[in-house]
Amino acid sequence: MHKLFTQAALIGPQQRWHLRQIADAGAQVRICAAPLPHETIIIDRRAMILAGTTSAGEREFTATTAPTLIDGVHALFGATWHAATPLADYLRQDLPRIDSTGRSILHSLGAGLTDEAAARQIGVSLRTYRRRVAEMMTVLDASSRFQAGARAGDR
Repeated sequence: MHKLFTQAALIGPQQRWHLRQIADAGAQVRICAAPLPHETIIIDRRAMILAGTTSAGEREFTATTAPTLIDGVHALFGATWHAATPLADYLRQDLPRIDSTGRSILHSLGAGLTDEAAARQIGVSLRTYRRRVAEMMTVLDASSRFQAGARAGDR
């Protein structure tokens, strides 16, 4: 099974976990930069289902067994698939680079230490500690210390 997703499928930790589960179950998962207009299911290159958008609580589906349509969509899927990045590679490139002091700071945040206690334990000044916490929040694109810890744990 080949599963192709856009980057939006990785927006949060639950979505990332779900995609990892799909890959662990044996599916080949890739992430593409291009938008995907429809959810597409091709079965043995003999049948195809295109899922449309949801309108008024209803979702429109188109099913076909027409070889010409299936071959055309399959070719487009193949081109998009080959240009996409395998999930594991995508997740690896998505990881921020955090040095050992940064990891210590994230650990102290997770442990619930006060800034003063954490700075003392790590061996930096309180001002340096707070500056590094702000840097970690920026690197992890977090708006709070809690969110920084959660994102670091997820990654």
